[in-house]
Amino acid sequence: MPASGQHNEQAAETPDPSPELSERYGENPARFLQEDIHADSGAGTSGEFIFARIRGIESTSLARYWVAMERRLASINDREPRERVLHALAQRERYLEANGEGLAQAGMTPAERREAAAEHDAESVAVLVDEDGEAVSWSRQEGATVEASR
Repeated sequence: MPASGQHNEQAAETPDPSPELSERYGENPARFLQEDIHADSGAGTSGEFIFARIRGIESTSLARYWVAMERRLASINDREPRERVLHALAQRERYLEANGEGLAQAGMTPAERREAAAEHDAESVAVLVDEDGEAVSWSRQEGATVEASR
């Protein structure tokens, strides 16, 4: 999710093979999945950032979108999907299925979290807006500002 204030120059230039799905999910996984997963030599970010982001995925549908994007990028780049990435995504999906989706709520069982989530309005408390005040997707942060909480 590129923003002008982020230190991530390649984010604005990351191609998005599935812009409709990225719009739907609010992020472009290619931004992370384009990275090499070898250890960082100290000269920049490492591919371990991919795995940190995977651990933060909050829904099984988003995890499945990431799997599809890894396979799509592999096809585009004439390579095989990376087993380590697919394994991490499968592991995250299993975790979410066993423990519930969304941020963990202290002291609640997975079933209680799912029930509570179903009762809540899923609308964000913050909205990104463009220069005309029109709401924009979180995946298109460039040039957007955060509007006051609703």
